[in-house]
Parts: sequence; structure tokens; C-alpha cells
Amino acid sequence: MASSKPLSELTVAITGAAGGLGKAIAQTFLDAGSKVAICDVNQERLDQVKEEWKAHEGRVLVSKTDITDEAEVEAFVQGVTEKLGGLDIFINNAGIMDKFDAVATTPKAVWDRVIGVNATGAFLCTKSAVNVMLASGTGGTIISIASNASIYGVASGVAYTASKHALLGLVRNTAGFYGDKGVYSVALVLGGMDTTNLVDAFREGVNMEVLGKMKGFLPGYVPGETGVEPADVAKYCVFLADRAVARASNGGTINVNNNWPTI
Repeated sequence: MASSKPLSELTVAITGAAGGLGKAIAQTFLDAGSKVAICDVNQERLDQVKEEWKAHEGRVLVSKTDITDEAEVEAFVQGVTEKLGGLDIFINNAGIMDKFDAVATTPKAVWDRVIGVNATGAFLCTKSAVNVMLASGTGGTIISIASNASIYGVASGVAYTASKHALLGLVRNTAGFYGDKGVYSVALVLGGMDTTNLVDAFREGVNMEVLGKMKGFLPGYVPGETGVEPADVAKYCVFLADRAVARASNGGTINVNNNWPTI
């Protein structure tokens, strides 16, 4: 097993990181001295991040990348290794919500889009990252941002639920096949969040009937009190940057949910 590097020597790549949780994670690693690469599809937010991070020039790569496109993913990961000198940690953060529709009312286009980003996108990123980490000879760590919807069947609509269940399968399978080669795979299972980009989905309208049933099945969420803070999730990512910790947690799920739901 390769020894852990100090944070100042790590190269970290994060998807969906031009805002919200991904940006908070990226900022935490940057503040610790790491080299950080982010990708996103929102050009306006990417431009803002570039401006904000001018002081970190040489330690930052900002890329417009559609993670559902294998060629774009491979170009992003290759760019990380070429411009920042390697890849130690890859964080599957990018994700989109459905509108809390159950199966009978979910349009196929919504299903395809959510599965495409949350499951297929994470698969393509993990595939590319694993190949780079294996080729390096020193391994690496892949952290995937999962959800209560990865565990419970009624924490969201059917598309998001299925996509996040699939993500855990990807995490565990990757851990099993590559852990002995020094590539570790871990999931952070997040509870509700009040301040991330996923909240944007609620502004566009959601299926209130299904949402009401969800609240009945998983009671106790109090907006402004129960939500998980992005800064706290970022601290878990930094904790897992220690290779001994990542190895001990390989294939595992770490709940970061502020005790919601309590069941």
C-alpha cells in the first residue's frame, strides 16, 4: 500500500463542482494546498470560479465537461494528469434530481437524463479514474456522493432513487475488484441539504403528492435545522484523503445525515 501524501501534494478531481457541494469540497482542498481540478456543464458558474481562483493559478484546472460523454470524461481526466501531474482522489459529486415522480408519472426523458448523469456519468468517471490510478502504480481513492435515496426506496422519485441505488453498486463493485491494487472506493451517504444546487429542482416544481408520501415515510426533516452543511461533507472528503483511512473504509458507506431519517 502506498503511503499517504500530505494534502499539499495531492491532486483532486471533482465533478459538478462549479457550485454547491462540489465547489465547497474543491475550496477545502485548495485551502489545504492541494491541486484541484473541477468540471461542470454550467459555463457561467465555471467562469465565476475561474475568476475567484485566480490566486491559485497553477494549482487549478477548470473544465466544461459533460460526464455522460465518455470522450469528454477521458479528456478531462487526461487533462488532470497532464496539467496537474497525476490523480490521487476522484470525487463523483455531479448529480441531478428528478421531480419526485413515482414510476407511473415519470417521463422517459427524465429517467434517461437522471440515470445518465447520476449513474452512467459516475460509471464513466470511475472507469477513467481507475485506469489512470492503476497505470500510476500508486493507486488512489474514489469518493462517490451517495444519498439517503441510495438506501431508502421512498426518499425521492423513482429516477433519482434508482440512480443512487446504482451508484452504491458501482462503489462496492469497484472496491471489491481494485482494492487489492491500491484503488479504494467509498460512498458518503448524505441526508437532506438546504444549500446545494439540487435545491434548484424544487424551484421548477415537484410532484407534491409523492413528496407528501415521502415525508410520511421519512418524517422529521426540519429545513434550516436538519440539513447537512457542505463544509462538513468536505471535511469527510479530506479525512478520506488519508490512504489508511480510505483502505479501512474501502467498499463502505459513511452516513453524513444529521440523524435524518432516524429509522
